[in-house]
Amino acid sequence: MKSKYLGPLPHLSTGIRLPDIVVPPILKAYKDYDAVGGLMLSYNRETAPSSVISSMDPKLFLRGHTGTSITEYISKAREYITIYEVPMEIEADHVSLMASPERAIKRITGAEFEYGLSDEEIRDSLNYIEEEFKEVAKVGGVNFVTIDTCELIDLGVDKLNNKEVIELYETKLDNEIRKRLEREYCDRIFTFINGDLILRVKFKKETIAKLALKFLKSVEYVRKVYDLILRYLEGPFGVEVSLDEVPQVTKPGELLFYLNELHHVGVCPDFIAPNIGFKKREDYDGDLEELKRTVKTLHTIAKSFGALLSLHSGSGAHPYSDKGIGTWNTIREATNGMVKYKVSGVYIQLLLEVMSRFSQGSKPRRLYEEIFDTVYEYLKREITRKTALYSPALEKALKEYEEAVKRDPAVKYNPRVDFFRHYFFVFQAIRDSKGNRYLRSRVLELYSENAELRRAYEKEAYDLTRRILTKLGLTGNILKYKLTSYHL
Repeated sequence: MKSKYLGPLPHLSTGIRLPDIVVPPILKAYKDYDAVGGLMLSYNRETAPSSVISSMDPKLFLRGHTGTSITEYISKAREYITIYEVPMEIEADHVSLMASPERAIKRITGAEFEYGLSDEEIRDSLNYIEEEFKEVAKVGGVNFVTIDTCELIDLGVDKLNNKEVIELYETKLDNEIRKRLEREYCDRIFTFINGDLILRVKFKKETIAKLALKFLKSVEYVRKVYDLILRYLEGPFGVEVSLDEVPQVTKPGELLFYLNELHHVGVCPDFIAPNIGFKKREDYDGDLEELKRTVKTLHTIAKSFGALLSLHSGSGAHPYSDKGIGTWNTIREATNGMVKYKVSGVYIQLLLEVMSRFSQGSKPRRLYEEIFDTVYEYLKREITRKTALYSPALEKALKEYEEAVKRDPAVKYNPRVDFFRHYFFVFQAIRDSKGNRYLRSRVLELYSENAELRRAYEKEAYDLTRRILTKLGLTGNILKYKLTSYHL
């Protein structure tokens, strides 16, 4: 069975950082619950071309930090799809313009958001994306791509007053662009209807000026990345555009403007990923009614453009927290189950939790402790040297851990301490003197040899997948939704 483009079908998309471990229980759950979905890895951060994965260049240490190359993840995904006979989509997630993986990692683990890219950084990013997609094409392609140009969104505009915004708008934007924007948005009422929700949006000139300054460069480069990808993918593929890594909840007017401008440049995404207040590896702790209103409003706008919401940062504080009590049910109610939901690192986090529960002295427990110690020592060196991964948030997390251990030695190997749950991924990147990702290799070897570990993990990973599918209303999606096309 081949992977396939699913279209704008509500589904779960899961990261497969160690394909041989995480994919089988995921696909078993999909098959048992009549579901289809996506298998993915985040480009730049989680996966990379084979040449980067094998490189000893320290500057590339965290590029493709899982150690799973583009070739491995696509070929392994396709292999398991055939074995389990589940028609899944293979996705290139977060194909990004970015300054560095380190900057992105710091951002998603609590450090301050940095935005803005130099012309050189943009060129380097586009060249790197082309390198990625040459390998994608060589290994047989993907069915879906998520494009991320969040670092080009100018948050500085939000600090300007209306007079400053208008002056900058009239200075930076060509007269013809301004005329087109004002004709298209100003004093026009946009109306959206979804069940009992009737939403009306009206823009002032200063609002359009601010939105244009904030988002138009990001939209422009979504199109450029899309054009680059078109050179390397054959057959139908879907597109998602990500706004989720901007550190502020996406406002209805912002989503409306961004989607409308995407359509203006000829990019019509199946999914759009706003920020709804989720944080990576944290439970949602806000008001659930407010979350419901936010999601329903954004969902209503997205649907009017033929798109559904894609919700990123779907993992909670630990593999059993389910993003916080009631969160998944709230998402299902707000969207009537018509949503795409993404999780990735939680499946490796779960593996480490399972290993940590084995008895002292057992092979799984000993390897877990070695991973924990190695990650801790690596991060301590990063703090001391003030390297690219350094952030005050990381320094604080390590200090809090050390103080907690002094108070209670039992905390020492707790997989849920903040520094470890946010940075456990480092173990897959760490190399020995010969360039081997030795901890990653030993985890795969142990998993292959230890039947008890396999049984324990497969049960837990299956149950995690089942919970997500059922609570979000994504079971039976292959039967519930029918994609019908008219070619006129």
